[in-house]
Amino acid sequence: MGSVYNRGTKHRPNWWMAFVDVDGERTCEPTKQPTKELARRLLLQAEANVAAGHAGIEHTGDAPKAGKLFDDWAKSLGNRDAHNDRLRITKHLQPMFGGMLVKSITLPVVMKWLDAMRAGAARVAESAKPASTRGPQPHYPGKPGPKPKPRAVKASKPARPLGGASQRHNLNTLSRFFSWAIERGHATINPVRMIPQGKRPTQAAKHDEPYLDDDAKVRDLVRALAHPVSLMFYLANRSGLRMGEVAGLRVSDFDFVGEGVLRVRSSYDGPLKEDKTGAGKVKWVPCPDDVDEVFGTHLAERRAEGAGPEDFAFRCTTREQGFYRKEHIEKCFERASATCGVKLTWYQCTRHAFVSRNMARGASLDEISAAVGHSSPVVTRRYYDHFVRRSFSPSLRSGLGIGADAGGIVVAMKKR
Repeated sequence: MGSVYNRGTKHRPNWWMAFVDVDGERTCEPTKQPTKELARRLLLQAEANVAAGHAGIEHTGDAPKAGKLFDDWAKSLGNRDAHNDRLRITKHLQPMFGGMLVKSITLPVVMKWLDAMRAGAARVAESAKPASTRGPQPHYPGKPGPKPKPRAVKASKPARPLGGASQRHNLNTLSRFFSWAIERGHATINPVRMIPQGKRPTQAAKHDEPYLDDDAKVRDLVRALAHPVSLMFYLANRSGLRMGEVAGLRVSDFDFVGEGVLRVRSSYDGPLKEDKTGAGKVKWVPCPDDVDEVFGTHLAERRAEGAGPEDFAFRCTTREQGFYRKEHIEKCFERASATCGVKLTWYQCTRHAFVSRNMARGASLDEISAAVGHSSPVVTRRYYDHFVRRSFSPSLRSGLGIGADAGGIVVAMKKR
């Protein structure tokens, strides 16, 4: 029976493990794990290797730990959501698997991690900040300098279970890491893909969200918003554009309004959300029929300023990048919505309102799915199924024609 013991201090533990190796000799090895629980897991893995007739610990020389590979993979990320991916790597993956070899991250280890996330016992990174915010203390010649203040670790929040969506995000991030590691020869299998379908975390069903279905309120918000955020809000509400898509529109994207469509190619200054590979995907959205009246003057002014076809249609003069930031748009909308008495978010008043409004009015699911750029109508149905169930054709709602004017007779049901 093996054991785990500490050769360090209480605040700086150094966990070792002792077990009987395959040759019958008692072996002591450093685990290099931050907690006793992780060291015990490594001990169990070593004992399992001995029971299978292999060495408990295979010394692989300079084989990199998972933490080093996590850093390499994080630096190579160039996708649209790379910032959030790096946060998940730092907060969730590094504390759990950073000190392990990639081949030690097996299916049982991943399943225990899922159980820990559900129970709120999974390790996460703790942030640190300086203990004092005072400036540097004066130093007098001939006297020893002030001792540096120790860094105080911020008190961690009470452990709580992660939701299904967070579990799925963390699991997908680990799976993408293994795909990257397999391509570069650091791993041979992806343990995440070995999880049974019924054991995978599920995301809770989305509840019905309120949306703005009052055109008078929409006009009030357009008048209350500052220019050109008012035009951006109007277009997002009538065409179902995301905030980044409307902020990233170029002047030439309005060249197709005569055909009743608007071209969308970018989100802010990057690719579209649907453009997973950065291949320059383009989508077309319905254009409101009064776009010439609303945007004619603005586009004429932009062209008079010397804006070219690839310049931003809504240019921010205070930023070198040229496009409006999300924070600025949301701040303007918060002020305008408070003035108009609208207690809804930008999303609920624009893209969500566009889909919900047209679904409630009986527009086809295929047409709405194509208008908002969903990959298939199945995606639209997943989030707006409550509207789909309310839309029934007249053939399904046909009656028997029984009524007083038709001379019909209503037959009463017999009581039991």
